Amino acid sequence: MTLTPEVMARIDGILARAQAQGRGVLYEHEVYAILQTIGLGVPRHRFVHDARDATAEILAAVGHTVMAKIVSPGIPHKQRLGGVKRVSAADPLYVQFVLTQMREEVNSHFAAGGAPAVVGFLLVEYVPHTQAIGYETLIGFREDPAFGPVLTVSKGGDDAEFFAAHYDPANLFLPPLEYPDALAFVRSLHIRHKFEQIGHPEYLEYMARAVAAMSMLALRYSPIASDPRYVFTAFEVNPFVISRDNRFVALDGLAEFRAAAEAEAWAAGPNTDNLEAFFRPRGVAVVGVSADPAKYSLGREIAELLHEQGRTDLFFINPKGGDVRFGGTDYPLRRGLAEIADRVELVVYAAPAQSVPEFMRALAGSSVKAVILIPGIPTAIPYAQFAEEIRRAMPPGLRLLGPNCMGVYFAPGPADGGGLRGVNTLFINERRLAIRSSEHANAVLLSQSGALAVTAIDKLRGCRPFRSVVSFGNKLDVKGPDLLAYFEKDPSAGVIACYIEGFDEGEGRRFFEIARGMTTPVVMYKAGRTQAGARSAASHTAAISGSYEVFRAACGQAGAILAETIDEYYDLVRTFSLLAAKPPVGRRVAGVANAGFESTMGADELRGLTQAQLTPETVERLKAINRHGLVDVSSPFLDITPMADDRMYADFVEAVILDPGVDCVFVAVVPHAVSLKTDPDTCHHPDGLASLLVSLAARTDKPMVVSVNAGRYYGNFVSRLEDGGLPVYADIRSAIASLDTFVAYHLRKTERRLPAPAAAEAG
Repeated sequence: MTLTPEVMARIDGILARAQAQGRGVLYEHEVYAILQTIGLGVPRHRFVHDARDATAEILAAVGHTVMAKIVSPGIPHKQRLGGVKRVSAADPLYVQFVLTQMREEVNSHFAAGGAPAVVGFLLVEYVPHTQAIGYETLIGFREDPAFGPVLTVSKGGDDAEFFAAHYDPANLFLPPLEYPDALAFVRSLHIRHKFEQIGHPEYLEYMARAVAAMSMLALRYSPIASDPRYVFTAFEVNPFVISRDNRFVALDGLAEFRAAAEAEAWAAGPNTDNLEAFFRPRGVAVVGVSADPAKYSLGREIAELLHEQGRTDLFFINPKGGDVRFGGTDYPLRRGLAEIADRVELVVYAAPAQSVPEFMRALAGSSVKAVILIPGIPTAIPYAQFAEEIRRAMPPGLRLLGPNCMGVYFAPGPADGGGLRGVNTLFINERRLAIRSSEHANAVLLSQSGALAVTAIDKLRGCRPFRSVVSFGNKLDVKGPDLLAYFEKDPSAGVIACYIEGFDEGEGRRFFEIARGMTTPVVMYKAGRTQAGARSAASHTAAISGSYEVFRAACGQAGAILAETIDEYYDLVRTFSLLAAKPPVGRRVAGVANAGFESTMGADELRGLTQAQLTPETVERLKAINRHGLVDVSSPFLDITPMADDRMYADFVEAVILDPGVDCVFVAVVPHAVSLKTDPDTCHHPDGLASLLVSLAARTDKPMVVSVNAGRYYGNFVSRLEDGGLPVYADIRSAIASLDTFVAYHLRKTERRLPAPAAAEAG
């Protein structure tokens, strides 16, 4: 659906007249006019400036019974102050009396001389309808500072906020939502059963048309639009009702808007220019390297990390000169970039923050393409002023990561060629944090927090999934969407994990636009889940769509995987990285455990996964393996008891994973069983369970996850499994939940690629 130039001209005219009167809020009859313009139903209505204008002719055009409403720019909640009355229209004089009394009642709530101006009265057709669930719908949108327009669809009525908070959260969408998608959405609602039962499936079509039309309006009058004259900060109808004569009618509406002169910045997309220099630079310089080994120097820590990468194009800077020695290599300390004759594309700045603007100006005309700004923000000046000074000093085209960040870890892969050495500026020395990438590392971590980046590396040190880690801090220049767009084009990235604390204006929308077009899985975690989003004094829509709810909706709509806890986040990074080469073809799962409670809990945790049905051939194979006769081989979740040794355990797993009716497998191990080689002395044995499971996983394309329910004593056993590329979890619930999410993601992606059906579903 689109807005024609004629339709937009009418809407712009309404907004221009309101703006000329100094208003950023529309009167309800102006909201009705906009709704009619975009093809939505409104009640019959007339606006009168004075009570005496409520003539017989005016009232006849409205109906036998009218809802009289006070019209005032300063009274958003009219009903609370007595500004809404239901009255018979049979006697015009009586209606005029009611209007006069209503004005006096509203004024009585304010101190003398403090009552807001009343510009008139709105006479609206009384629309009989039932207040049963499904017959009143709230449809609105508001401008989110980060994501732009956010569409809200929920139960309508006076209790909309209460219902959304305590019974059923509102449905949130980022426009555009075209009619087919809107219809698919409303057909997924439980209320469809009610409408189908009473023989009115067309009610769903009414709702879908309204949702699509409001989405179209939201998108066109937002900072996302290419040339908006105005932006709606809030637009809400609460409720749309299904009338007793089967109309879908908007009853109460409000709208807030602003001029869009400042909206041009939203048109900017992600900027990937020169990002390559952060990861594959030709020449690296570190500023702020101390020559005194007795003095702690952040710059020297970074310089040593880069040296350990094996780079031969390193240059270290200190205005006092001197030299430093790492291993058997001596490095002279240059007094400035001008003393470096070689090409330098990346500078890591670890000197005092107050000198940053001066340093940036000195980069003009140099070969430097990228700067990692490690230090935080000087306390002497506000951040906004500091940031503006840096922006003015930066040469054109230069990219800056930070300030207040740890920078970059980048391990080259086979596709990068043998000569590339990588980058590590995370300034945690080898003794405290050994950063290693496995041969098959494919995960990218984009983190606003340096501490989270370090923690994630440490938490996942066993499976070593990270090939790239970026701590981008205060994101003065390089932002999350820039990095997401850059790594989206990296074929070696198996999963991109993002830790976000907040978005700048418009940044969330850019993140959404990139993520929804990606084929690489994106795992998200967001801190700061408060109700800190934009608020409107009158809008239910703002009250029931807080900032985190919008973030969650954006992730779901874009196809990103949202972790609700930090432990789930780590688990999902592990899963999507290690299983990247094994996308599932279905959701049928089988499991093998050596403890009954593990197999039972595994079954209890299924959500999207379904229990596989083992073929007769598999059952016969399991019977042959079942030497002790203690296993119920008819169940797809096998409890093989602590009697099973390593070989029998692995044979059971192999039997179920080879079953053509099994799409994925979980293995739950309680390693304390004396029959298993799981202790530190035996876990690496080639005939031990860990080695056998690793070998089996290498021979199958089906995803397999392992839970090891044990303490530190069995850490070597876990390490052997992780070294072999198997995702390992501390409990069966985490293993099943991660596998469930992995399978659901890939099946949704497969379904999106299927051709559209020949005929749409009948309404």
